[in-house]
Amino acid sequence: MWTVITFMVRTGMSEASIRNVFLHCVSRIRRGSKKVPVANKADVAYGCDTIAGAVLRAWHRFPKYLDTAARPICLREDGPEPNLVSLVLSQDKNTDPKAVIRSMLNAGLLKKRAPRSYLPAKDSATVESLDPLAIDHIAKTVMRLVETASQNISKSRDKLQLIERYAHVPDLTKTEARAFAVFSRQQGQACLDSIEDWLESRQVKQSSRTVVAGRGINAGVHIFAYLGSSASARKKAVQSGLRRRATPSREARV
Repeated sequence: MWTVITFMVRTGMSEASIRNVFLHCVSRIRRGSKKVPVANKADVAYGCDTIAGAVLRAWHRFPKYLDTAARPICLREDGPEPNLVSLVLSQDKNTDPKAVIRSMLNAGLLKKRAPRSYLPAKDSATVESLDPLAIDHIAKTVMRLVETASQNISKSRDKLQLIERYAHVPDLTKTEARAFAVFSRQQGQACLDSIEDWLESRQVKQSSRTVVAGRGINAGVHIFAYLGSSASARKKAVQSGLRRRATPSREARV
């Protein structure tokens, strides 16, 4: 809870707004409301974490956006195709392409090469500041985790059991922190690349003229690594008496 409130403060929300959000949620829970409120388009953060990632992926993989050396070509914002607006719309026909482009530019995902001409600064939508894209991404990460955990513990007979596990040790050697960051990033990316290829090959095929609502569902896997602080590690070590045990991911396979 502390982490959620800290994030809300860092995004610029006022104390009154945060209080109202929690009071509204408590009120809805007490009334037993199961309806999910639909946000107005104006309230949604600029762009979208999934759209930005899809745009960069297509820019690095599809032949029409690559030069003879298989490098992304420079795209004008609009005009003759291929252009950046059409690339964004090819990934989501219902989005505001200019808003997505502004968000990607502000997040450092695009490089300006000439007036209204751009190149991708990265091959994936990773951001390093708390801008609208990052806020969108973090909020959806929390939402997806809670939805998955809630589905897994539901009593529905026809529920789909989704993977939600983690690997953990309480006493990683401090000098191995950087090596862990590199290793987990490499292994995580390899896993995501494989899953992404599997998902893309099973997307609903839609013609450019006809979009049928409700034919597909959101699906994906989210991976992140974490490192605790030295103080918290020492406290946990004292409390546990440095006892070693299997990680939850291994326990789940026993």
